[in-house]
Amino acid sequence: MKGIVIKVGLVFGLVIVLLSTNITPGLLGRSSDLVQQKSADALFIPTSQKNSVFSLNVFGKTNQKKIDVALSTDDATLIFDKLKELKSEMTQHPYSEETHSLKIAFIDLLAEKAVIPNEVSKDAYLSLLNPRWVERLPNTGNTLSLPQPYANRGTSILCSLGGEGTGILIPLFLLPRPRIAMLWLGTGFSSAANLLTGKGYIAGGAQAGFTLGFMGIGISYAVPGYTLYGFIGYALLASTTAEEVAHYPPNRAPEISDAQPADGEQNVPLITTKLQFRIQDADADLMSYTVTTNPDIGSANGNLKPFGVYTVPISGLVDLTQYTWHIQVTDGKDTTDQTLTFTTEAIAPIISNPMPADGERDVPMDLPQLQFSLKDYQGDAMEYTVETTPNIGFKHETGVHDATITVPISGMTYGATYRWYVNVTDGTHWTRKLFTFETGYPSLFDPYEFGWNYRKQITIHHTQVADDLENYPVLINTIDPDLMKAQDDGGDILFMNGPGVAKRQYHEIENFEQTMGSLVTWVNVPALSSSQDMVFYMYYGNPDCINQQYPEKTWNPSYKAVWHLNNNPIGTIVDSTANSNDGISKGGMTISDLVDGKTGKCLHFDGANDYISFTEFTGSLNTGTCIAWVKTTTNGIGAVWGEAKTTTDKPYIACGKYYDDNLWFARDVYGTSSNYQGFKPIEMNDGQWHQAAWLSKGTGNGNTFYFDGQPVSLNWQDGNDPDGMWFDDQSTDSHSIGALDRPTSRSHWTGLLDEIRITDTPLSAAWIATEYTNQNNPADFLNIGPEVPGP
Repeated sequence: MKGIVIKVGLVFGLVIVLLSTNITPGLLGRSSDLVQQKSADALFIPTSQKNSVFSLNVFGKTNQKKIDVALSTDDATLIFDKLKELKSEMTQHPYSEETHSLKIAFIDLLAEKAVIPNEVSKDAYLSLLNPRWVERLPNTGNTLSLPQPYANRGTSILCSLGGEGTGILIPLFLLPRPRIAMLWLGTGFSSAANLLTGKGYIAGGAQAGFTLGFMGIGISYAVPGYTLYGFIGYALLASTTAEEVAHYPPNRAPEISDAQPADGEQNVPLITTKLQFRIQDADADLMSYTVTTNPDIGSANGNLKPFGVYTVPISGLVDLTQYTWHIQVTDGKDTTDQTLTFTTEAIAPIISNPMPADGERDVPMDLPQLQFSLKDYQGDAMEYTVETTPNIGFKHETGVHDATITVPISGMTYGATYRWYVNVTDGTHWTRKLFTFETGYPSLFDPYEFGWNYRKQITIHHTQVADDLENYPVLINTIDPDLMKAQDDGGDILFMNGPGVAKRQYHEIENFEQTMGSLVTWVNVPALSSSQDMVFYMYYGNPDCINQQYPEKTWNPSYKAVWHLNNNPIGTIVDSTANSNDGISKGGMTISDLVDGKTGKCLHFDGANDYISFTEFTGSLNTGTCIAWVKTTTNGIGAVWGEAKTTTDKPYIACGKYYDDNLWFARDVYGTSSNYQGFKPIEMNDGQWHQAAWLSKGTGNGNTFYFDGQPVSLNWQDGNDPDGMWFDDQSTDSHSIGALDRPTSRSHWTGLLDEIRITDTPLSAAWIATEYTNQNNPADFLNIGPEVPGP
């Protein structure tokens, strides 16, 4: 009975220990959102200790016990260095002559340093590292391997393995006969490789691992405060949970090809009954796929499928409709996505290429004609009618075949909205289209002559401008009771570059409250001088004009996205540029997250799951800028702007703050050679608004960083400076504000964010300094003069 109790206790203890491998990395150190890469040579033995206890554990020989000897620091370091070298060769080239020679050299070194007792032969220890059953294994190159379901876990069977670090080794002897297990807990590196396939993993950082059926050698070196450990050998099963786990050879993701209909294909017949595609995997892994369509015409999925062609039954196609189908394929390690579109054939006549374009603004008042194209894919003769409102032209024709149609127009006025209607039939099917456009004003005009009643002079103080700048978006943030005379949405507010007959300056209104005369607006100033004051004029008080703001023309072409973050997060997060890089909120953000910001309104992020997601749009950029206003009191990590991959934690790029009040830039692709982590302790957690900017000048030209308008230098981990590397070579599929949009380690921001912009050029130091001065204190940057009524 007693034996049974002991046996059960041992088994229960083993279960507890093995379960601990799932939680130990979180206990060994802070569970950071972005683990810094460690060097494989980071194991350090303090030189202050002349002699300490060195232990040798033997696994797989029941008649050999643990041996403790006093060893100098130099000798311990030499043994650990030799173990690293042997570990690398055993897991990468287990059958090579060099590996065999290193085994002999390692045992010779142990004997030379008197770690092996005199009564035990070196061959006895060498047999642990060179067992006969390993020599008899065929090196088949078979691709079979265990699945790796978690990004931070590595598992290998029938493998060679080794590791070293700071922590402990725990031998476990399972009765009734000596089958051996081994557990290690610590911070360091371990690696394992299948002896048949060569596939394996490398684990780094805080980790816990265990083996079953382990044969080999373990060493440890006791230093006051902690213990260094190392081990090398073979196991039936080895598994490690760690901060970072990389599998090798690197897994090759599945490929999708030969899609039918082809991406972008037009005039797809309505009788089409299936979608078709081919999937393959260079590693010959089995794959699972999912296909969805929008609008929904069918879907499909398959599990553990080999290389081949697969189909998706579809039905219900509608003429002249664009369909999107999304294919996702995974081999259990990597996932490949492909989104394709096709458009069905047209049965009714096609109306296309309207001129002016639908919704076009600032159309010249002297435009002589409207224009559009007609086409019937069946070759039928068509009849059409064009009407306008207000009436500026009309046209009707019959017996028309494919053609470009023009409609003479006349009698347009400045600042008006026009609608024109096209109705066409082939005798059976009708098509109807409505288009609108707005006329603008002359290139030079006097607003007083077109219905405006008031103006004010605005003066930008040249002492606030760091250098001469062009096409600069100036912030005006004011409360002026005179502006209560403007339209209720501020649509009549207009900016001109001079009094009287002058040229328009385009602007965007971020916020206007007529009841108070409160205005937040951005005005594109063609030229700012650092040597003399710049003067322009604001007009208002025209009850009959159309809306005068042009956000898409306010921001110069280098701006790829401008987010004021002043929208209700339940809806679309609007990009003010012409690029329409709009986003959507994630994590359950509500209207309560729309709060007072640095300029107008901004968004609050809870640090748990709030973020804003965008479709990737910077894939071709090699130079660029991310600039933002931030406010936080938390000491944790947080991404202001992120670029990532939704299916894996790498690659990514992050601009934000790190722990301990550090300005942070990070960029990494899969692997260890492309890791760039930069940090700079700075006062960011004080609950005040700060401006931060991250810039790339292109590969070979460096990166620069700014805080509150001033340049700062980051300290690069391991000396790895990205030297101008930016978005261009990142195989990512998402952008985000307030987090990294990836499976884990999302780095959620806690606090407020406002006025985030992305440019495709590195902004100059003068530009950033002037932005800070203007946006930090708009009242000191410019002066608004008294109201001047029109004549």
